[in-house]
Amino acid sequence: MYTDLKDKVVVITGASSGIGKAMAEQFGAEGCKVVVNYNSSESEALEIAKTIKKSGGDAITIQADVSKENEVTALISEAVRHFGTIDIMVNNAGFEKATPSLEMSAEDFNHVMNINLTGAFVGSREAAKHFTQTKKKGVIINMSSVHDVIPWPNYVNYAASKGGLKLMMETLSMEFAPHGIRVNNISPG
Repeated sequence: MYTDLKDKVVVITGASSGIGKAMAEQFGAEGCKVVVNYNSSESEALEIAKTIKKSGGDAITIQADVSKENEVTALISEAVRHFGTIDIMVNNAGFEKATPSLEMSAEDFNHVMNINLTGAFVGSREAAKHFTQTKKKGVIINMSSVHDVIPWPNYVNYAASKGGLKLMMETLSMEFAPHGIRVNNISPG
């Protein structure tokens, strides 16, 4: 148990399954107040919130499609309205689908970029706005991939989005450092 996490408010996008679910449950077990974001899996999100509450944390669920700027903005606003603040923003939502590059449409390329990169940018921007307005030394964590440096045939959109996420993190960390805001990527794989 990390006592310094108790009562911290954590927003996790894509928290209804996979890595997002595991992070949400662990933050809950540490006594955090967790915003469980989901796009389409409401029943799974509600189960995760129930698990978090049983483990000693607190949780709410909020539906938002991270590929839509207005929905990410509303997600952060609702989290702040409900819990009064946010301390940690985890941009975890992601999407991948194998498609040979010669067959990939611009729409398919942009769909992955909008979720994996643009959604993480908007989440980071909105969290940083809150942190700077409240003079909070907040934390932004982006879930990346080893494919932020390793090419992946038939996943050009995914690899490009994760490579972009790496440079976005490095740039934002420099930009936000004077405000005491930490920005990091986790690159599993």
